[in-house]
Amino acid sequence: MDHKKEGTFIKDQNSFWDQSNDDLLEFLKEDLQKTNWGKAIIEGVPEDKVLILQNWIKKKKGKIEGIEVSIKPTLTGLTIEEEETFEIKYRAELVCNRVQLCVDEIEKFQRYNEPDCPEEWKPLRLGKKLKWWKQKLEKAEVQDKINDDRLKRENEATKENKKTAKKLEDALPILEKHSHIGKRPRKHELLLDEQIDLFDQGLTERNKGVQQPSGKALRAFKKHLEKNKEKLKNKIVIVAIEDEDDCLKWGYPDGRAGKPAPWSGFPQRLNRIRDRRKE
Repeated sequence: MDHKKEGTFIKDQNSFWDQSNDDLLEFLKEDLQKTNWGKAIIEGVPEDKVLILQNWIKKKKGKIEGIEVSIKPTLTGLTIEEEETFEIKYRAELVCNRVQLCVDEIEKFQRYNEPDCPEEWKPLRLGKKLKWWKQKLEKAEVQDKINDDRLKRENEATKENKKTAKKLEDALPILEKHSHIGKRPRKHELLLDEQIDLFDQGLTERNKGVQQPSGKALRAFKKHLEKNKEKLKNKIVIVAIEDEDDCLKWGYPDGRAGKPAPWSGFPQRLNRIRDRRKE
């Protein structure tokens, strides 16, 4: 069985479709003569040329130069080149500026519809160009609304996160105080004893597990408080390392004052803490 060869002419350039009707038909006829097709599709036909080609094909009873010819118009009514040019221009613009771009393009083309505009100045397919940009304007406005709503939600979430962070910051001292309740090993009744215990354990670890004499531990603990006073303020507030009575004045992060601790009694306090640690 002899199958007819099929082919497609894709005519995308403005210059081709901007020819006079007679020149356009002559060019298409010459193109068809150069083929050995049995069927041909002319693709990319703009709206203003559809009827011209339909009447031409109808007049020739569906065959041009012995070839069955049909057409495929563009969806927008523009030429393919116009579609691509507009699309590139639209996509090249920042999303936040696309609404203004569409408004500017619409205003530009609408000037040709003013009563005092000479007919010969009007671009081909003016109505379709206006329609293309109006559709893009609707799309850009929808996207703008989506972006605005998203930004609003993000701003609200940021404000809520800051509020939550502030609440957590205020609650940390209390949470720290109560986080050890019911846990083993048993923690100390006084926050100061707990800090001495933690420091003494760390000091022992740094000395390869050898527990240090109370006098050496005392001097190291004083230096520790002097150096890390600011870092420790969420755990224990150091008011004075040595007051006029040779006592350590301290307080709780929530503002309560602790009982001044004489440095002279530090060795006995440390021994009690170490004994309690063994329980």
